[in-house]
Amino acid sequence: MKTERMISGRGLVLVLTTFAMALTGTGCGDECIDEFDCRDKGTPPEGQRYACVENRCELKSNPVPDAGTETDAGTTDAGITDAGTIDAGTTDAGTIDAGTDAGTIDAGTDAGTIDAGTDAGTIDAGTDAGTTDAGTDAGSDPCASAAYDPKLGTLQLQAGFVAGEAAPLPASAGPVGVTPGPTYSLYTVVSVGYVGPHALYSLGTWPQVTLGATPLFDVAAPADRGPSTSLFLSSFVESDGQRILTGYTKSGAGFPGSVGVYDTVTPASSVYFSAPSNFSAGVVPGAFLINGGGLDTVSAGLGIYALKTDTSPFTALKVGTLPPDTDGSGFTAVSTNGVAMLGYYSGTTYLNEGRAVAPAAIAQALSSGTPFAVADAPALAVGSNFVAAAGQGEGVAVLRGDYVPPNYNFAGTDISRFAFTVTNAGATVTVGARQPVLVYADQCTSVTGITSIGADLLVAVDDKNGARLVRIQQAP
Repeated sequence: MKTERMISGRGLVLVLTTFAMALTGTGCGDECIDEFDCRDKGTPPEGQRYACVENRCELKSNPVPDAGTETDAGTTDAGITDAGTIDAGTTDAGTIDAGTDAGTIDAGTDAGTIDAGTDAGTIDAGTDAGTTDAGTDAGSDPCASAAYDPKLGTLQLQAGFVAGEAAPLPASAGPVGVTPGPTYSLYTVVSVGYVGPHALYSLGTWPQVTLGATPLFDVAAPADRGPSTSLFLSSFVESDGQRILTGYTKSGAGFPGSVGVYDTVTPASSVYFSAPSNFSAGVVPGAFLINGGGLDTVSAGLGIYALKTDTSPFTALKVGTLPPDTDGSGFTAVSTNGVAMLGYYSGTTYLNEGRAVAPAAIAQALSSGTPFAVADAPALAVGSNFVAAAGQGEGVAVLRGDYVPPNYNFAGTDISRFAFTVTNAGATVTVGARQPVLVYADQCTSVTGITSIGADLLVAVDDKNGARLVRIQQAP
């Protein structure tokens, strides 16, 4: 499975769609790995949906929620909309006889949700589930009355960090990348649906964020341009100062795809390379690292590949092998002291995992062509799933959270940072304890992406006040 956007504007598909499982390898005869892959089947008949069952797309009936299902009691209302805020003593008090129904209302779960089995005879389940919640609760949405910080919305900044400049994010912007500096030029991919066009644009110079008037580079390789070709943009826009790396995949066995390298100095030198299952990327001295299933003519299954840019022509090679329990690609982020957090989706924990690979190991693999084993590197004790990663000074930040049933919408909990200490001439890395940076107080403001800006973290947030970029710095 895959993530569609890492940083997105309000008009695009949100960064965190589907599960956090990344790109899972499937056999040549497999039709799907999740319902996302079944969209090529077209629009299902009314009342039905496509589901991926044993790697085949099958029609299933849509579930019809009623009173007491997870839709109301466990996900939407509990602790967010209803709990102690809307229904308790406001909507239902005076409507339901306290002496009769006390004990039939689960106050801990949803102070206004009625036990359908007990009250079905006196309260119309359709009225309560559809009218009380959808009408009364929606009209009393706590996000409408919440206090919003101009930069961070309802997100809570933690000790040790400060919020720097902020800038509105254009509605059409997709993933965002930043040059190394000291002048920070921003780039983004603008995509018109799955069939495109898909193009790289300038976003100006931080903090003057403005979408360029004309496209710089067609993200799609020539063979993949056309109104009938659906492309799924990868979540990265990476820059080494001169070149900008973007990527995409397509439906099909092995998730065929490409990465494009746009040369900002000599645009005519821009090139494309085959890159199946490309999912995330990072920059190390002299190379782009790509977490995927192959690169150019090198095809060796899911792993870490490098596109060496200090050679002419560029050279592709596999530099890292992923652990045996890898079921899918993962996230990539590089710290300012050269440590690469290389991720994978674990078939053992069913979570995204990350390992801190030492700069000496990366340099050795780039020069020798002998891959390092990601499993030999120390692990990040994330303590949950995570769905985005970016370098933040001498460490990396991850966006923690998970996909919540029944709809599996992403619910963030926090952005946390892990510091890296490098010793032994770059051969040894020590990973620090998790340090919260931004914490979700609720789901009224969401983080739609993170990327590096120098030694700081650039966070894309979105709420009722619009999408924007906020620079988060470590306090002096």
